[in-house]
Amino acid sequence: MIAAVIGLALLLVSIAAVSPTQFFHSYLLGYIVFLGLTMGCLALLMLQYVSGGAWGVVARRIFEAGSRLVPFAALLFIPLLFGLKDLYSWTDPQLLKTNPIVAGKSDYLNIPFWIIRAAIYFSYLIIISFVLNKYAKNLDETPGFKWSRKLENFSGGSLFFYFILATLAVTDWIMSLTPEWYSTIFGFIMIVGQGIMAMTFTILMVCMLMREEPMASIIKPVHLHDLGKLLFAFNFLWGYLMFSQWIITYAGNLPDEIMWYHERIRGGWETVAYIVIFVHFLLPFALLLSRDLKRSAKRLIPVAALLFIMRIVDLYWLIEPNWHREEFFFSWADLVAPLGFVGLFLWLWAWQYKKRGMLPTGEPDLEIALHPKGAH
Repeated sequence: MIAAVIGLALLLVSIAAVSPTQFFHSYLLGYIVFLGLTMGCLALLMLQYVSGGAWGVVARRIFEAGSRLVPFAALLFIPLLFGLKDLYSWTDPQLLKTNPIVAGKSDYLNIPFWIIRAAIYFSYLIIISFVLNKYAKNLDETPGFKWSRKLENFSGGSLFFYFILATLAVTDWIMSLTPEWYSTIFGFIMIVGQGIMAMTFTILMVCMLMREEPMASIIKPVHLHDLGKLLFAFNFLWGYLMFSQWIITYAGNLPDEIMWYHERIRGGWETVAYIVIFVHFLLPFALLLSRDLKRSAKRLIPVAALLFIMRIVDLYWLIEPNWHREEFFFSWADLVAPLGFVGLFLWLWAWQYKKRGMLPTGEPDLEIALHPKGAH
C-alpha cells in the first residue's frame, strides 16, 4: 500500500511537474502492467483447470486472488478515457485527412466503437472471473468431481474466447498507438507476456509463502520445478514469437511494417532493445535450463524477479517510442507509474488472497498433487 500511495501520488504530481500528456503516457504503461498481472492470473487459472497438474493446485489460490481483481482493472481503465487524444493519434481528425492508411481504419478506430469494445472486453473478463471463483467456492463446499469437471469444461471454452478478446484488447490499447502499423502475431506475443508476468509473480509468492507453515511443509522441490519449467516454456515461447514477428517483417521489407521496428532500433532505443534480447530472453533461457536452479527457491527467486522487471522494460519499449520516435526518452513518471500500479496490485491481491484457504481442499487430486513425487 505504501508503494501504491507513493507511486500513484507522484504520478499525479507529474500532471503539473511534467505535463498532462506525459501523465497519460505513464499511466498507460503502469495500467498495462496491472492489467497484465490480472489477466495473466485469470488465463493461468483457466489453463490449470484445463491441463491439471500439481503445479496449479499449489498455486491456484494465487491465480484466483489475481483473477478477482478484474473489476478493479475495469475501474482503473476509466482515467484513460479522458486522455484518448493524448494517447492515440487516430483520434486527430487532421491525421485522417493526411494519412489514407489510418483513414481506412476509421470505421474500426473511432472513439465510440473503441469504448464499446472495451466495455465488451471487461464484461467478458468479469463474468468468467466471477463464474470461475463461484465454482471454486462450490468445489470447496462440495468436494468431488462434480464441480471439478464443471470448472474444467467452463475453462476450456472460456479460454478459447479469452484469446480472441485479449488479442482484440491489446490491439486496441497498445498496437493502435501506431495506427499505421499492424501485426497478426502481436496479440499472441502480449498474451504470452502476460503469462510470464503472472508466472513470475506466482513463483515469488509461492517462495515467500513457503518460508512459514503450513506451506513450508506442503511445497516441495517438485512443485517449484514445475513452476520453473512453465516459466522457461513461456519465456522461450515469447522469444520465439518475438523473433518470428521480426524475421517476417525483415523478409517482407514493407514500409508500413518496418517503420515500427525502425523507430525502436535507433536514437538510443536500440540499447533498450538489446537489453530486452539479452536480459529478458537469453540470460533467463540459459539459467532456467538448470534443473537444480528450478528446484531451489533461493536460486529461482532472482530469476523470477529479473523476468518480472524485464516485462516492465519490454512494455516500456513497446509503448513509449510511439510518442518519441526520433530519440530515446525517459521520464521519472515512467518509473513511478509501474511502482504505484504494482504496489496497488499487491495490496489488492493480498486482500483477496486472505479471503479463502491457502489450498483448494475440495480438489479431488489434492493428495496426489501434494505428494513429494506428485504428478505434473
